[in-house]
Amino acid sequence: MSFIPIKSLAAFALGWSTVIASAAEPLVYAPLPMENLSHTQTANQPLADLLDELLEQPVEMRLYETHSDLLDALSVGEVDLAHLGPLPLLLAKARTPSLVELAVFREADGSAQYRCVIAAPLDGLTNLTAAVSSNALPTLALTREESTCGPTAAFTILSEQGLDPRRFLATYLGGHDEVARAVLLQTHQIGGLKESVAQVWSDLGLRVLAASQPLPGMTLLVSPGSLSTEEIEALRDALLGLDKDRLAPLQIGRHGFARFDPGLLERVRTMRAKAEPLINEVVR
Repeated sequence: MSFIPIKSLAAFALGWSTVIASAAEPLVYAPLPMENLSHTQTANQPLADLLDELLEQPVEMRLYETHSDLLDALSVGEVDLAHLGPLPLLLAKARTPSLVELAVFREADGSAQYRCVIAAPLDGLTNLTAAVSSNALPTLALTREESTCGPTAAFTILSEQGLDPRRFLATYLGGHDEVARAVLLQTHQIGGLKESVAQVWSDLGLRVLAASQPLPGMTLLVSPGSLSTEEIEALRDALLGLDKDRLAPLQIGRHGFARFDPGLLERVRTMRAKAEPLINEVVR
């Protein structure tokens, strides 16, 4: 698909002098922290290169080890563009309401939504109620506190199943694959993780017991003042209009982009409000 770079489009509205003056400084793109920083950089570099090309402005990637570090950087204006999951996005907007959602990364099935699940091994629990049938505290593997599929989603799912999250001994393990591995090795009876990850591990014996409602997909956002309104709109249109050939080199974003649905973020807000009072009480 042919395209006109964003700076060239914005020039018609802003005037060439404004565009040229803003083109000198690189924009900082910060991806969602993963378990391995080297993998994070490799997975996100093609997207950073694409943003550089579309904007006609240097885009440099900056890696942060934790969600908290990235949220802190966003709050003080150190980051121009970021890639966040729905809960980190909610937490970021609580600190910086003027953050703008550019687009949502589509999932492999083309959806702009995903679900969190609680899973167990095939030869383990058959339902969540069975987990609390004995006097012992059942063990629950979680990703991270700031991860959407961590305690926010897991505790909500348990509550919706009529179970008290305080009846579970929960532990943070880091990544979604670590949770799946812990459940399959039966060091934990159940685990909370992203549905698509659970599906990958299903052939090895992971079974989904319950799922959350659909949540907004991973979101690309821009900090206030980093781009003009015209540039934001032009970049959003360019991302939404990318064809398969332009998406093919990407790892993050390879399935395309969709418009952000603010209504789904309200669902995350409701989940967080229910889970937050329990987080410090439950997690060991």
